[in-house]
Amino acid sequence: MTLKNLHFNILLGLNSFIVFFLLFEDRIQVPVYLQVIGRMHPLLLHFPIVLLIITWILFLFRNRIEKELPTIKSLINSLLFISSFLIAITVIMGLVLSKEGGFDGSSYEWHKYTGVALSLLSMALLGYLRFTKNPGYHPVFTVGINVAMVILLLVGHFGASLTHGEDFITSPLLSKNSKELDAETAMVFEDAVLPILQAKCMGCHNSSKPKGDLILSDSSSILKGGKNGKLFIAGDPIKSLMIERLLLDIENQHRMPPKGKPQLSIDEISLLKAWVKSGGKFDVPLSAFNDQDTLYQSVRAVYGFEGAETYEFAAADENDIKKLTTPYRIITPLDAGSPALDVNFFGKEFYNDKSLSDLLPISDQVVSLNLSSMPIKNDDIQTLKKFKNLRILNLNNTKLSNDAVMLLSDLKNLKNISLIGTEVKKEGLEKLATLPNIRKVYVWNTPIKQEDIDAVKKNYPTLRIDAGVKLDASQKLALTAPKINPSRSFFQKEIMVSLTHPVSGVQFHYTLDGSDPDSTSALLYKSPFPIQKDALLRVKGKKDGWLPSNEVRQNFYATFIAPQKVTLETKPSQQYKARKEQSFFDLESGGNNNADGKWLGFQGNDLSASLYFDNPVKVDTLALSIKQDYGQHIYPPQYIEVWGGSDTLNLKLLNKVKLEMDKPDKIRNRRIIACHLPSQDVSVIRLKTKHYAKIPEGLPGNGNVPWLFVDEIILK
Repeated sequence: MTLKNLHFNILLGLNSFIVFFLLFEDRIQVPVYLQVIGRMHPLLLHFPIVLLIITWILFLFRNRIEKELPTIKSLINSLLFISSFLIAITVIMGLVLSKEGGFDGSSYEWHKYTGVALSLLSMALLGYLRFTKNPGYHPVFTVGINVAMVILLLVGHFGASLTHGEDFITSPLLSKNSKELDAETAMVFEDAVLPILQAKCMGCHNSSKPKGDLILSDSSSILKGGKNGKLFIAGDPIKSLMIERLLLDIENQHRMPPKGKPQLSIDEISLLKAWVKSGGKFDVPLSAFNDQDTLYQSVRAVYGFEGAETYEFAAADENDIKKLTTPYRIITPLDAGSPALDVNFFGKEFYNDKSLSDLLPISDQVVSLNLSSMPIKNDDIQTLKKFKNLRILNLNNTKLSNDAVMLLSDLKNLKNISLIGTEVKKEGLEKLATLPNIRKVYVWNTPIKQEDIDAVKKNYPTLRIDAGVKLDASQKLALTAPKINPSRSFFQKEIMVSLTHPVSGVQFHYTLDGSDPDSTSALLYKSPFPIQKDALLRVKGKKDGWLPSNEVRQNFYATFIAPQKVTLETKPSQQYKARKEQSFFDLESGGNNNADGKWLGFQGNDLSASLYFDNPVKVDTLALSIKQDYGQHIYPPQYIEVWGGSDTLNLKLLNKVKLEMDKPDKIRNRRIIACHLPSQDVSVIRLKTKHYAKIPEGLPGNGNVPWLFVDEIILK
């Protein structure tokens, strides 16, 4: 291509318009119909980048290529003109786009002016080629095209900062090796909430690009909000603008993040909701929350925690566990699939000299041990020393002497010990503080004084010592909620239930028929009791000198039949796969954390599972336990089908249950969907669910693909 005056004049006209636009930028108003041209800036900008890079590469290797391609100079000239032309057009589009607002800060200014500089420089290079009579390339041109490449890199970097946030290019090099948090030191906002905003929101809401006048880079800017008002209402996530925008239909123009941008996972949305509900505070440590709190569980689901242990010891013999488990000594796995065991004792009148020593065959596997209120003696302390893998030990209200407590210093793996209501003194606390892994010690209602605690902390600053709150005689605290054991809701034939509280002497008033535990018909808890049928347990704790606890409730569901084989025809989400088909009949209840290893999550595909029985059985009810949380797009299926027969080739439809949606203000977090079946012998049952293709209009997240979460199948 031979460069002509026309080529240069086109570029001169375009760049003159660019300079004019810059000079009178404050006075220029862009009509709405021209905004479409501005919004094509991100679409077009990649073409001049690629063409200019190709031009530069051909220029560098022109001498080698010229032997094979004598017209290489003409090709370079042609590519340079096209690149320069497209650069100028892209700059004009960018200037038009900037008039829509939402762009500010140093990154925007650098992106704008380096883009203009690149356009002017590329025009100058083309002008040099047009008007010089030198048949070759002068060193000035060589310097110019290399400078153009440097400017191109700067334009791209500042553009990426505008689109994706500051340090977009270098963030992988600067990020931590692991996103896992330390549950002891992590701050909720700084370590859990802010990283989500940085990754998914700050590309459009940073100081350089405050879309909607909203900046999410720091606490003061977040509290200030944007042009649409405050970002959230502390304690009320449903009415908070942030949560509302996160849950809009993906096609909605107000959806945040908008379509095409990385979206928040349901666990990340759950974390933000829990943070807002907890008060949306910026200076609260994660350790201030109970490990069963929704916020704590949401942080665990999104990040995980550093130092989550993997145990090297083998699992205990199942027969030993069954033999040692009684209504007053409950042994459960610490986590699903883990060899570590959690042991809880209940009913001090049933505790005897052998209650603890009987556990020695599984002592290597016991990691958590609760002996609260048990009448333990010095012989038991000697036995305890043999539980070498103990991490958590609860000795509340056991009346242990200080000398007995000092003997526990042999438990080298101990991390957390609760000594509320014991006779521990400063010497015992100092002895425990020398343990290599100890992190927390609870010493409420003990002879230890504040000056003793201060002295120990001075020598062991990383140790957390909790002495409770000292109150005036006129002050009263509300009791924390009682704990129901076990926490699972499902059982076969019978389950023994116990009630506990860390404060000694609390009385529990409870009902099993769903009535108010404050009513005259409520029962007074004395010892663990059996439940043999479906029940709603409601409990309140009361004690003189304290305000009553909040009510805690738990549903229990009986199942009497279990299949010998289960197959899952459809795959759950890789993120929420629990133990696949084994999860349907493991009697484990899913909690608030979707990723707790107990929920099976399905999105975009229906659930289909087959149950096989060695001998024909009569089943009159099949029930499916599901989770509902419209805010996380977790909905019930549209309908459920149950098929049955003598084998897979002879299945008949036994029932089809169409489901009504709970109203958003009356949603049940857990829902048991019962399908009543005709009385007949079956050897195979097939369960199928049909999901909504999209969340129906008028419901949170309408237009999005819903989730189905299932934790158990119940057969009666």
